[in-house]
Amino acid sequence: KQWYQRRVRGIRVMGDISLFPPHLSQSMAEIQLKTAENSEFCFNLCLAYTSREEMTQSVRQVVEGVADGSLLLPDITEPLLDRCMYSEDLLPVDLLVRTSGEVRLSDFMMWQSNFAVLQFVKVLWPDFGFWHFVTSLLDYQRQQPRLEEYRKKYGEFLVQMREWELSGLEDKFSEGTEVRQEEFVRKMKLKRRELLEEYSKAEAAGA
Repeated sequence: KQWYQRRVRGIRVMGDISLFPPHLSQSMAEIQLKTAENSEFCFNLCLAYTSREEMTQSVRQVVEGVADGSLLLPDITEPLLDRCMYSEDLLPVDLLVRTSGEVRLSDFMMWQSNFAVLQFVKVLWPDFGFWHFVTSLLDYQRQQPRLEEYRKKYGEFLVQMREWELSGLEDKFSEGTEVRQEEFVRKMKLKRRELLEEYSKAEAAGA
């Protein structure tokens, strides 16, 4: 079997691959398409990536959905924006390790890490070894119960806020939200796949 036919979860490049030279964009697109249906685990690469750009493109997607009638304003929710991120349907980050001794996130996965355990390690990435990883895991294990409690309370808060928002809307606006959201996300993912297919053919076309 080719390596991409093994049970390796789809490799996903999170970022704007159009910023790379055509031959690299083509390779990135091809590898994502070839592993898209695999299901063992997920390997994400953040390249040409910043959180601000990711959030901006997510909002842009939703705005375009409202403009073309796919969505109504009441359909815009935090979970919908979450699904429009490059990470799409991935679970939120549990543990984020920042090496090099810098105590900052550097605009990295700030949306996905809102309830993550943050580890700032005073060692460069090439020297990050087994015992550094174990220490990070033990720290996560210590904080995990509190993390889950925060996530649960925040989830309940979002539900309450959504119920409050819908209570002030006419039925014609509040009905069908989930159906419109699901259809919008389906079309968005289809467009992203079509864009990858275009990039994967770019080199052969002489781009």
